[in-house]
Amino acid sequence: MPSRLGRAHQDTGEGNLEIDLHIHTKHSRDCQSDPRKVIARAVELGLGAIAVTDHDNWNGARAARMLAPVNLLVVPGAELKTDHGDVLALFVDEEIRTRVYSEVVNEIRSRGGVSIVPHPCDSSKMRPEDIVVADGVEVFNSTCTEKSNACARELAVRLKKPGFASSDAHLVSEIGNGTTSVPDCSSVEELRKVILTNPSVSRAQRSDPLLHKVNEAIIFGLKGLWQR
Repeated sequence: MPSRLGRAHQDTGEGNLEIDLHIHTKHSRDCQSDPRKVIARAVELGLGAIAVTDHDNWNGARAARMLAPVNLLVVPGAELKTDHGDVLALFVDEEIRTRVYSEVVNEIRSRGGVSIVPHPCDSSKMRPEDIVVADGVEVFNSTCTEKSNACARELAVRLKKPGFASSDAHLVSEIGNGTTSVPDCSSVEELRKVILTNPSVSRAQRSDPLLHKVNEAIIFGLKGLWQR
């Protein structure tokens, strides 16, 4: 029986929502996960919300939202490649065409969305002065090394940015390896309003690095060389 993350109720009676904000589907060129299986796994784990963040497109997020049951919130979004590194565009359901980092962050904000810098210490061009203008930092990514995650945590503390844990799942089995706890809510709009209010890392389990890399290599072979 899988462990359930879900809504963890405290002794005070207040509830928390367990969320995984960085998940890929077959709509990314380095992933083959079917949105139906992504939703099924999130429900199996008892997650309260997920964000499907395919590389530079919203098709996976749109498919997941249509498939999700009422007890699973699906945040619209994408992982965008910019001139300074990747950015998670959350609570945004329309494409952003610019790839200039500052313009991407500004456009996310102008649409009422939330920008989070994923795996910041794995992006060679991502500088502290770039990160500070975003809304949050991914302080644990289940596919990153311990050194990289430690660096990300230090950056979030130094820059006084909310920190998030996520799986960056490219395999269905990786979903939920990194999760964040936020105040309980019943809609995506409510989640958008509270997500930056004292989020806390609730699960930080590293994915198998060999399995993750082998899977990526196989998918690259199946789908062809990905020019990003």
